[in-house]
Formats: sequence, structure tokens, C-alpha cells
Amino acid sequence: MDDGRYTMTLDEVPAEIIAIRQIGVPCGLIQPRMEAGYLLTDGTALLESEKDENGFYIGGAGMDGMYLRTPQRYEPVRNDSGKITAFRLMSRYLTRFNSQELEAIFQYGLNTKENLLHDLEAVVRAVKQPEIRAAFSGARDKLEPIPPEECRRLMADIRAAYKGRHEQSIRQRQQAAGKSRRRDMER
Repeated sequence: MDDGRYTMTLDEVPAEIIAIRQIGVPCGLIQPRMEAGYLLTDGTALLESEKDENGFYIGGAGMDGMYLRTPQRYEPVRNDSGKITAFRLMSRYLTRFNSQELEAIFQYGLNTKENLLHDLEAVVRAVKQPEIRAAFSGARDKLEPIPPEECRRLMADIRAAYKGRHEQSIRQRQQAAGKSRRRDMER
């Protein structure tokens, strides 16, 4: 076994983090209103109602109350209490993958494109279930043409997004459990 093969090095990949300028997005030309969402310092508008099938915010250009979709995807960056403090601009390659393929990359993407492709191929050869084989071979095939450094950025973005989602889920469960305990103690 290669010593560095399973060493996590994606934390070294720089993220593109964009600060929030305003909470709430002005929309509507005829009947102006505020929509739930965020305006970022680079001018991007993110609406709570505009997320893709994998839960990523779809970037938008806010222009005089109108919202025009862009291909960019964003993931919230949260502080220790779970409050959204900024957004991570995700790799431009993210939208090529479905949810099962993103999960495979999250599970097996630790450091380099070469190691990830090797591990995905090993799973494809070992697994008999067609749906699992399809997810892993689909991820492998879509990763092939991506340049190595762009692939590392994609892996780092996916890892950060899924890790952040897991941490937020834990915080929410802890808060719910705390509320339940308080109600039980009040009885």
C-alpha cells in the first residue's frame, strides 16, 4: 500500500469564498419585494427558492429586480453555531455529476485525481449491483477529461460541502434534542 495514497490533502486546496453583502434579495419590477436569499459582494444573487437537485444554490445575476440564472453553484459557509457567514463558489465541473456520483467522489476523493480514478475503477470491478456500478463508472468517466488541479478543486469543494452539511445536520439534531429535554424537564 502506498503511504500517501489515503492521506487527506484536500484541505490544502484554496477555496473561493465570497462574503455576504446583504440578506434578502430585491425582486420584482412592477411589485418590488424582498425574496429570501443573499446578495454576495461580487454581485451574485442567491435565492432560497433556487437550488439545484443536489441542494446547491444556483447563482444568479440580480438586475433591477430581475433574477437571471447563471451556471455557478454555491454552498453556504457556516460558523460554529450554524449561521451562514459566506458562500463557497463551487467548481465549474460540479454540475456534470448526479447525486450518486457526487457521493462517490466525496467518499473516495482524498488527494489526487489519479488515486480517485484508481479507487473508483477498483469499485467498478468489484461491485456487481448495476446501480452502484453505474454511479462509480459514471463518476470515473466524467472525471477523466478534467485537468488534475481542477479535479482536486472539485474534490475539495465536494468534501467541504458535504462535511458542512453533515455538521449542520448534527447541530440541528442536537438543538432538537436540547429542546425536547427542556420540555421534558418542564413537565
